Amino acid sequence: MATVVITGAGRGIGAELCRQAVAGGDRVVACPRSDDAPELDPDTRRRARVVPLDVADEPSIARAGREIAAQVEAVDLLIHNAGVYPRENASFDRLDPECLVRAFQVNALGPLRVTAALLPLLRRGRKKRVAALTSRMGSIDDNRSGGSYAYRMSKAALNMAVRNLAHELGREGFVVLAIHPGWVRTRMGGGDRAPLALDQAAAEVLRLARHADPALSGAMVGPGAERIPW
Repeated sequence: MATVVITGAGRGIGAELCRQAVAGGDRVVACPRSDDAPELDPDTRRRARVVPLDVADEPSIARAGREIAAQVEAVDLLIHNAGVYPRENASFDRLDPECLVRAFQVNALGPLRVTAALLPLLRRGRKKRVAALTSRMGSIDDNRSGGSYAYRMSKAALNMAVRNLAHELGREGFVVLAIHPGWVRTRMGGGDRAPLALDQAAAEVLRLARHADPALSGAMVGPGAERIPW
């Protein structure tokens, strides 16, 4: 049995990751932004430990870190799923600095802060794996349309954080990945227009987070372990 911590557990991929991890026998710490987690089903709530965690709020991270440490002795896998997609910040002539800052706080700085808060528990884990859900939209090489400044820039920053952590924590045997789940049918992902079913995407994220070749540490990978260029 592995101990898995999942942020952004209140809805979408995060809630489904928790459901599947619990069903698979993992000891799960589900971390929604607040107690109001509309898509975290009752069975998952009953079987998982639920610890509210706002990844953009330092006091919330500190509180959650203490609560998680009081409930589990070690963490084997940390999945950074919490994220925002500021749709109103789509073009250069409508840039909102506060929107940009919010995206960076959640998408890029949040995973760094949460990793730091849980690092003592991760160091005691048997698996020593950290996975951050990123997006192909954070690939500079793959950007062929522009727009979505806040989302693209914050995910590119997250990718660099993953690369740095892979170098630094790799000395201790950690595997750190940036995982692009694909275009998934969630509220954030655009609903029914997306081709990937939620359960299918979550299952592949879990597979990669748990079992991806350690040689991929520091890389951005998509479904099927496709290596995505930076």
